[in-house]
Amino acid sequence: MDAENKKKQKTKSQSRKPPSRAERELIESEKRYQRLSQEFNALLDAIPDDIILLNRDMVVLWANKAFAFKVRKSADEIIGKYCYKLCCNIPTLCKSCPVDESFKSGREEAARVLNSEGRILDKRAFPIIDGSGKVKNVIEVTRDITAGVRIEEESRRIQSQLIHTNKMTSLGALVSGVAHEINNPNSFIRHNAQTLNRIWQDALKILGQYHHDKGNFKLAGISFPKLQTLVPELMDGINEGSLRIKKFVENLRNFARPEITCMNEDVNVNNVVMTSRSILNNQIKKITDKFYVNCCDDMPLIKGNAQKLEQVVINIIMNALQALSDKKSGIKVSTSYDRQSRHVVIKVRDDGIGMSDDIMERITEPFFTTKSANGGTGLGLSISHTIIKEHNGSLTFQSKVGKGTTVCIKLPVQDTRCCNEKK
Repeated sequence: MDAENKKKQKTKSQSRKPPSRAERELIESEKRYQRLSQEFNALLDAIPDDIILLNRDMVVLWANKAFAFKVRKSADEIIGKYCYKLCCNIPTLCKSCPVDESFKSGREEAARVLNSEGRILDKRAFPIIDGSGKVKNVIEVTRDITAGVRIEEESRRIQSQLIHTNKMTSLGALVSGVAHEINNPNSFIRHNAQTLNRIWQDALKILGQYHHDKGNFKLAGISFPKLQTLVPELMDGINEGSLRIKKFVENLRNFARPEITCMNEDVNVNNVVMTSRSILNNQIKKITDKFYVNCCDDMPLIKGNAQKLEQVVINIIMNALQALSDKKSGIKVSTSYDRQSRHVVIKVRDDGIGMSDDIMERITEPFFTTKSANGGTGLGLSISHTIIKEHNGSLTFQSKVGKGTTVCIKLPVQDTRCCNEKK
């Protein structure tokens, strides 16, 4: 039996024809296709971006390893599933889906989305066209661009700070020159007023004797008895006005001088508010008749930089002034101490035009401004926000259109000493 079986197998083997040339080429073509498919899949799997192939129903036909890793599933578990369930865990198609747009337009589409984890994703859809010119499938490529966007935002912030620094340097040079030009004649006024006062004191004795001997007389149409009280008042007024000019110039110089990097000063927040008011006094009088300041007594000192905080308060008060519709609209500035949270609080409330929610969301963005027509740069509140963050504090806004705005600055207290306490 064994010999007979061997004989049959040999006969069968001899009767099998060798493959034809066409068959050999087909076999070789299949092998090449398999090699190319393996290489192509290996290439796509090596790409760190998420890549998936989708049909019109948004069903995944293929996915690379990066996508499988992101959704924490194996390749077999992904195929045949809806992409919006895998990616976003939602029951319907995502809004502004670039894949859906690509199926409709037959062109490459793109979208930038924010996922539930706060990551910023750049999604691009590439259509695959069949022989009839219709979109058969779409390839979606997703890249996480969060780091790049954050770098761009930081770059814009640094750029805005550089612009501000350059402006403040120029302003400092300008103010120094202006202060010098103001101080020189103001010094003459103070010196001459003191000299005139001494002259009056000496002349008063002579004039008094003349009044006693000759009777009443007038100087510049004013009787001598009245001059005895009027002239000292005039001299005091000249001296007081000169001192106010001197103090204003000093405040202006301190505000505009090159920034001090020290953040370890003992800062009296009440002084910051009053100095800011002094600098803006002229603008305040021109714009509103109702400007009120209420500083809380026994405020603790904070650690920081008084000059930078003055810059913040000045900017916020200026914004409040610009929001007022007429001189009857008012502004209230107050300071307080929250003992429970150990924060000093500065509030600026205005009766101005208020802000919409859309503006509120972007109010501290660099270069965002609603005053571009009036020369606004959009840097004021962005810089202010940065300064308050440097002080480990917070800057918040509450506003309604037509109902005014309240700006709240909170700064942490690290020292329980009171502003009135001697060091």
